Amino acid sequence: MCKPLIKYFLIGSLVLALSIFAESEWKWLDFAEAHPLAIEEGKPLLVNFYSTGCYWCRKLDADTFGDSLIESRLHESFIATRVNIASNRKVQWREQTITEHDLARHFSVRGTPLTAFVDTTGKIVGSIPGYIPPENFLPMLKYVEGGWYNELSFQEFLVSEEALKKN
Repeated sequence: MCKPLIKYFLIGSLVLALSIFAESEWKWLDFAEAHPLAIEEGKPLLVNFYSTGCYWCRKLDADTFGDSLIESRLHESFIATRVNIASNRKVQWREQTITEHDLARHFSVRGTPLTAFVDTTGKIVGSIPGYIPPENFLPMLKYVEGGWYNELSFQEFLVSEEALKKN
């Protein structure tokens, strides 16, 4: 009776350990690595500004960035990086060496979380303050990924997406 229980316990423990340590293909990159890579690969850059101890930052990480559909889209079409707004680590931005804290000021970060998008030319496409649930975040990714910001406002894009769904 004990041997089968031990066997199931060991198998269960192994499955749990593998699921905890299994790495996703997608991961956050350091800003120093991400910015040049985005230009090199011709992908938009997603910059997630956060602060330690921020509840909404953790919720955004868990709910939105932890969503498999969002994660897949980020892996395929974006280069993603995280920046701690209180950090004095040095990064390169527009041929200048500045701190992550100064970078946050450059992006006009007034609170966290804040998600910003940078196109392949280095132009800041836009930024969204606060927590965004996955179902609202996905259209933003599509908008930036498709370069729609060059032709339509985000609101116009949403209206056109809804019209396409109805047809």
